[in-house]
Amino acid sequence: MIRIDVSKVKNWELIKKKHSEWYEEKILPSIKKAYNLLSKKNKNDSIKEYKELLKKIKNKGKNFVIERELFLGYNHDYLLDLIKKLNNTNISENYLPHKLFSYDKFPNHTGKWNRHKLLSLMGIQVCPYCQRNYISSFEENNDKRTTADLDHFYPKSLYPFLALSLYNFIPSCQICNSRFKGSKDTYNSVYPYEESFDDLGAKFKTSKEIIYEILGEKNSGFSVDIDYENLKDEDNKKIQNSVNNLGLNKVYKKSHNHYIRDLLDTIEKYPEKYLESCVEIFDKLYKNKDKKERFIKHFNDIIKEPYRKRIENGEPLAKLTKDILDEFNIKI
Repeated sequence: MIRIDVSKVKNWELIKKKHSEWYEEKILPSIKKAYNLLSKKNKNDSIKEYKELLKKIKNKGKNFVIERELFLGYNHDYLLDLIKKLNNTNISENYLPHKLFSYDKFPNHTGKWNRHKLLSLMGIQVCPYCQRNYISSFEENNDKRTTADLDHFYPKSLYPFLALSLYNFIPSCQICNSRFKGSKDTYNSVYPYEESFDDLGAKFKTSKEIIYEILGEKNSGFSVDIDYENLKDEDNKKIQNSVNNLGLNKVYKKSHNHYIRDLLDTIEKYPEKYLESCVEIFDKLYKNKDKKERFIKHFNDIIKEPYRKRIENGEPLAKLTKDILDEFNIKI
């Protein structure tokens, strides 16, 4: 999982402005109305607690959906319990969180502000959850579209009041969003707006013995694991939850073996083979030993450059590439 650094999203302030203005116009009036009507009902403790939640949200105005602090100072278990209890009250469904903050009210690709415009302005090009799949933007019928899903990090089924919050939106690939994550509770897991697997020290690894099999041209199978066992308990648990929620241990285990073979073969084996075949040319052109070594170094740099760029640009499989090279102590 990689971190979404909003300081590097050049349109972030514009996104916040557009999203908060849309919320103020389309959603906030209904929240104010619900709060005023519920103020007349004060016998039920659950209703009183819900009124306090709505009051905090109402008082924040249009800024509620663009604040980084999502839980308004509440304990997460308390909020989960409150949402459950509300279903057993006599409150009209129209005033319950899943209706007031309905994600269905946020247009998909119509109107001045919609999901695809938000995703396009974010400019996230790789799924932050798996870093395996590209996210592409394109135009259709003179409108912005993307191939990304707009995932709710905290599921709207469990946290309906966060269904429209900007910092709860994660541009993601469909595999991560629909196939694996779904509506699982992600409270105690890695939150992409704050941290990444790299930040916490989790790494992909194979087996140090496997390089000898790969470079020795043995056709043996191997698997990729995510190593986080030696991290402190709280980080270990967050990473474990993220791995399980997103199926990362499944999609990385053997899916990219061919890529890893090519990576190691290209960097460690191909240059040696190529240089051996050119030895006669080297002897003629570079009788000076220093010149020959400089040429060899330059050639090796050319071979490694695509992988270096992949890592620097955060392209798909960038972390896998970096971690596997680090595991085998290959410098690029």
